[in-house]
Amino acid sequence: MSTDSLPPNDSARRPETGDEAAAFVLTAVRELQTIKGNAFPASITFRQLIVTGPPGVGKTTQISALGGWPDEGFLDLTQRNWWRSRILALRPRQVHLGMPFAGHPKALAVFDPEWLAAPTPPLLDLSRVQLPPAAPKWTPWKGKEKYVFEFLVPPAESVFAARQQRSDQGSHPVDVEVSLEQVREQLRAYWTVALHFHRAGMPVYLRDDFGGLPKVFVEEIPNGAWQTGVTARSPARKRTPFLHTYIKRIITSGSPPVMEDFERLHLRGAKAKIPLRALPIEVTLGDQTLQVHPERPLRPLGGDAPRSVVLFDPDEYFSRISPFIRLRPHDRIRIGKGEEDRLITPKLPADILPRLEIIMETDALTLIDLESPAGAKITQLDPDQCERLPRARRERLRRVCALFGGPLRALDPDEALSLLESVIGDLRTHPYRPRDWRGEPGGLVELPPDLKPVIVGDLHANLDNLLRILSENRYLEDLEAGQACMIVLGDAVHNEDRRRLTEMDSSVLMMDVILKLMLAFPKGFVYIRGNHDSFSHEVTKDGVAQAHLWKQRLLQLRGERFVEAMQSFYDLLPYLAMSDGFIACHAGPPLETVTKEQLIDINRHPRLMHQLMWNRLQSPKTPSGYTKRDVRVFQKAVGLKKKASAMIVSHNTRPGEQPAQLDFGGIKRHHLVYSARRDQMAVFIRTDNLMTPLTYPAEPLLDLTNDLAPS
Repeated sequence: MSTDSLPPNDSARRPETGDEAAAFVLTAVRELQTIKGNAFPASITFRQLIVTGPPGVGKTTQISALGGWPDEGFLDLTQRNWWRSRILALRPRQVHLGMPFAGHPKALAVFDPEWLAAPTPPLLDLSRVQLPPAAPKWTPWKGKEKYVFEFLVPPAESVFAARQQRSDQGSHPVDVEVSLEQVREQLRAYWTVALHFHRAGMPVYLRDDFGGLPKVFVEEIPNGAWQTGVTARSPARKRTPFLHTYIKRIITSGSPPVMEDFERLHLRGAKAKIPLRALPIEVTLGDQTLQVHPERPLRPLGGDAPRSVVLFDPDEYFSRISPFIRLRPHDRIRIGKGEEDRLITPKLPADILPRLEIIMETDALTLIDLESPAGAKITQLDPDQCERLPRARRERLRRVCALFGGPLRALDPDEALSLLESVIGDLRTHPYRPRDWRGEPGGLVELPPDLKPVIVGDLHANLDNLLRILSENRYLEDLEAGQACMIVLGDAVHNEDRRRLTEMDSSVLMMDVILKLMLAFPKGFVYIRGNHDSFSHEVTKDGVAQAHLWKQRLLQLRGERFVEAMQSFYDLLPYLAMSDGFIACHAGPPLETVTKEQLIDINRHPRLMHQLMWNRLQSPKTPSGYTKRDVRVFQKAVGLKKKASAMIVSHNTRPGEQPAQLDFGGIKRHHLVYSARRDQMAVFIRTDNLMTPLTYPAEPLLDLTNDLAPS
């Protein structure tokens, strides 16, 4: 078939053939690379990849094989600047495309009810598709070439068979009553958008069979590219000639010199490689000073290289709760005005005028000064500074033991009951909880705006993760100074490891530690109620009645009086916390309009209590879940401004997902935090009026903490 059969550039057109692929000609990509056992074009990088296609084509399987971001996103192609969407900040990522169809004012996914209910297949209106602008030649990664779209478009018959099987299993509501013709039309839409992107000069390739090799269109891109729907933009400003000289020299030069034993370096339009064993170092960029430290576990194996390095402003990091940057092997980041990469961590202050690129390799850091007349000054710090971070972490673990009263072991029954009753007394007099209709503390915690929030997600009996958090980033110091508030979003109990679902002793110790922290910091440690904070028969995991086992274990260890006190503790817990710029709860917003007064008088509204503990985001598995509208209505109900506030939840996580998810579910300023994973955990802090996620690698700390306990 010749390329003459390709569809013309009509604004509303679909191929007029019964076969969705018949109007397109592909050729196999010649140069390939292997990424985690999968073949990809050699010209792309891992972090460019966006996987898309209609339902049932294997997007989730592809992303899982890559170890990419598992949550599905929705990308509205009619939205201005959609290529800047936070949905695309984490890659590789799978997305559904919202496409413009004639007669429909809003973009539709090919499984939306409006699309499915149309009497005849809707026609694509490509004139409404927004396309990224061309980027300056010296920064192609910021324009059309920033992302590479992989379109999965297997034969319709194969997709239809796969979706019929899923429908029989009842795992995907979107597959109910699916037809072969419907599948053909959905694939046809994606084929057409893929060609549209290709003609616009965007990197596109396709897989036209399950597990197939990547292919590209057999069609040359015109010089002017296909500009339909491109938003007009002012031309890029001209750069000074010396910039071209610097970048050309950096790109074309050979391997950078290895600098292992030095006092000072001055990079000006040059690069250098520093072995990890030569860390820590201090980097001076104009008036800004940063430090790079190796990040090792507190009990490293002999000779092991650090798994990561951390980069931070020492004036901030050693004096208050503040963000940092973590780099792992193969990560890279650019530091300077206008640069931001939240994939690794939040941006540093925007007044850093020079631009420095840092690349972490397996055993070294490569530093590249890109465009700074003053250059970057590198100073090797005293070797004793290498121990500054682990020394501070050990000292915090000692203080945790001091707060607990000795090594972290389950308390005896009398001490445990006395502790629980003392915490219940503090809950009844908590100063940040407005009183309800009974004069009791209500369901809402309103924190003062000057109190620094540290929001921790579900812990599920993973005490090592709580100890890791308490040992980091001056959280403990600011708690002791009354300047911070640690907010745990419930579900501290009940192990999530499927091999240990019936084990409850780790939950006993976890609650003993949390109750000690609540007693030590009655204003600064807030525990929000989650669905597992209960003895209810509803609380099960994979058929295991965890709440029932929890109650039986407490009865066995501590008796009826303790169980009654624990129920009183549960009944007194708040259901959400808020302050300037955020609101946080365990599960999600209610599905109906509520008022702030109802949240305070929550004991009068059991349905509201249940939803704040149990709701999940709407998805194919939870079609009755909450949506973007519910989030916005809830924020408005509690008096938070849409553009300056975030909602933070836990509970919604699924295996393999990241512990911190910005814009969770594609909803702006709706974030998820989870702190129970066995490999890493996350918290949210507030920096510059933004809620910022920080992640930490998991580390076994309980035995070490007890070894450090004061004798």
